[in-house]
Amino acid sequence: MNHSMKTYADLHTHSLASQHAYSTLSELCDAAKSKGMSAIALTDHGPGMPDGAIAHHFFCLAGLPDTLDGLHFYKGAEANIMNYDGQLDMADDLLDRLDLVIASYHIECIQPKSIADHTSGLIKIAANPHVDVIGHCGNPVFEIDPEPVVKACAENQKIIEINSASFKVRPGSDAICRKVALLCMAYKVPVIISSDAHSKWQLGDHAAAIAMLESIHFPQQLIINGAPGRTEEFFESRKRERCNK
Repeated sequence: MNHSMKTYADLHTHSLASQHAYSTLSELCDAAKSKGMSAIALTDHGPGMPDGAIAHHFFCLAGLPDTLDGLHFYKGAEANIMNYDGQLDMADDLLDRLDLVIASYHIECIQPKSIADHTSGLIKIAANPHVDVIGHCGNPVFEIDPEPVVKACAENQKIIEINSASFKVRPGSDAICRKVALLCMAYKVPVIISSDAHSKWQLGDHAAAIAMLESIHFPQQLIINGAPGRTEEFFESRKRERCNK
């Protein structure tokens, strides 16, 4: 099926630093270029994941250039939510060094509880000034009440991820993501479409998320990586905001 909606960056990717991933950063960049993308973010798992990257990995990302082989390169992390009080597995001063911070529930780091607990935890995460994106909140293992979460993201200027890989690896995510996306439309909350790639073969695989978003006529202007140059404009705007604080 041909889709009119396209993406121009993949902002949730994992390298060999996440030990259950299978590609180097160079291989991920090559894959992004082959798909006509202009930008990529490296967001390896935080150290709370049993085989996640060590904290020093994120500290040393600053030594990498801002462009890699012609791609805009953003240095990030997928931080693990460690409890329902909003604790992450990375220190604030480390998160401050990064261009992009995704925060997600993972069963390796936190045990599922009730819908109320999962919802409350994400609302607290949305209030964290060091977090940019709420990761794969469609996961039915950590089922949420979507509207309070989306509303909290609107109030705190957070982004919600539509994780295309979840449609395959987290059965039931597609229906929840659809509800979340409809609420994002209502509350004008921006999203990123991501692959959550753990190998070069997965990078840029956004088809499942795009099909769902097209089915509900999701507005292109709310997709951070949905137009040429928009990803870069977003990060430049964030950089200016940080400098002005």
